[in-house]
Amino acid sequence: MATINQQEILASIKLLVCMAKADGKLLEEERQGLIESLASLSLPEGVTIDSLLSEDINLEEIIPQITSATARESTYQAAYLMAHIDGNCSEEEQQILDRLATAFAGFQPFGHETWLQNLESKAERSSLASQMSQISDSNQRSLEVEQVIADACFFNAVFGAFPFPGLAILLDLIIYWNQLTLVQTIGERWGYTAQNEDLKKALFGSLAVTGARIAFSNLTKMIPVVGMVAGAASAYATTWAIGKVANQYYAEGGKMDQFKLQEAFRLAKQEGEALYKQHADAIAARRQSLEPKLAEITAAFRSGKISPEDYQQQVKALSENK
Repeated sequence: MATINQQEILASIKLLVCMAKADGKLLEEERQGLIESLASLSLPEGVTIDSLLSEDINLEEIIPQITSATARESTYQAAYLMAHIDGNCSEEEQQILDRLATAFAGFQPFGHETWLQNLESKAERSSLASQMSQISDSNQRSLEVEQVIADACFFNAVFGAFPFPGLAILLDLIIYWNQLTLVQTIGERWGYTAQNEDLKKALFGSLAVTGARIAFSNLTKMIPVVGMVAGAASAYATTWAIGKVANQYYAEGGKMDQFKLQEAFRLAKQEGEALYKQHADAIAARRQSLEPKLAEITAAFRSGKISPEDYQQQVKALSENK
């Protein structure tokens, strides 16, 4: 992967902040989501999260600073995701995309806009966690849930570590779908057939927040080595927290309020960060073993030989070959 300089990364970050504020309505939930996403990045000296969010960003100044093919592709894909993830790209967001398309001539989003629109309707069941009915035996259920969470953490960490320019964002979407599936599966094993909206909001936030989180994660992966490790660690810790909190929520009969859910998530994520370090070597080895095949699948997708849906399914199939 081509080397990305710090100026390009900062310009890309500013552009995504500008996209988040494009319609002039930065909700508190979105602001907190941006703060969380920006906190995962190593900002240059003198640049703070507050300064980025309050800065009057001039697109005409920052777009020319993004010069490498890798940075341009990753930034465009991330901006496109933020604009389209909820299926409602505003006029202001489209104007930014048009300016980028002109400046970064030659890049296409993914070829299939439907991959990003109505994202939640595409949260297909993962082979990681096959649908099961309620498990009444508490010991068996505990073992099953722990295994499902562990498998999901490992799978997501492996694929969160791949920094393929532009297409790393597709792997992040697959990770998101797997996390949705994880919550659904845990609920089923407790006897719940529908996902509670309070739980989903606490774990994932709105689609806009999810889009921002994935978009900024995509920028992190442009940073050689550091981005790869950060992607794996974040995917592992977040998936662990989602699984543990979902299990706790259903164990308590769905009676945890938003504050308790968010606090439980914070603590579980810290636990997940520590656990990742114990599995980091195994995750890195698995990533290395899968890289040739994933590179082959990615090349086929980029050349139009397979569809986005085929790409998703083939990536998931790799997780079955332990």
